[in-house]
Amino acid sequence: MLKRLMKNTVTVYHKTGEDGEGRGIYERYVLSNVRFERKEATRTTTSGLLPYNSFKLYVNAKNCSKLIYAQKNDYGAMTESGREKCWTVSEGDMITCGTTDFSGDGMSVDEMKEKCEVFTVISVAEDRLSNAEILTISGRGRVFYE
Repeated sequence: MLKRLMKNTVTVYHKTGEDGEGRGIYERYVLSNVRFERKEATRTTTSGLLPYNSFKLYVNAKNCSKLIYAQKNDYGAMTESGREKCWTVSEGDMITCGTTDFSGDGMSVDEMKEKCEVFTVISVAEDRLSNAEILTISGRGRVFYE
């Protein structure tokens, strides 16, 4: 049943540091066979209503990528060659729906926010059920494009 519900694809941009100009440096991972649920809402500010969207992402860590899932602390302690075989996600990372890759266009993730909807990860929860690591990732987003 769970497999039938997990039909979406997302791209995770995991922040690994910053360049000399203070822009983020990101690792990019495409995760398939996931469940992406979004909730669209608005929030009131002094300047009026603003879109305020949130999401929940359900990931079977063993079935979403050819890479191996590593918890953020384990990933941070790995060597560069170890990281090439793994993927991770943590608070502050960004997620887009579908497969996106703006690095080929020389576009940073911050510039990407002007072209598509980008969600920011707020929390990552891990559930280990019957030898399957199920991650529940949640966060918020704003529509930056027109």
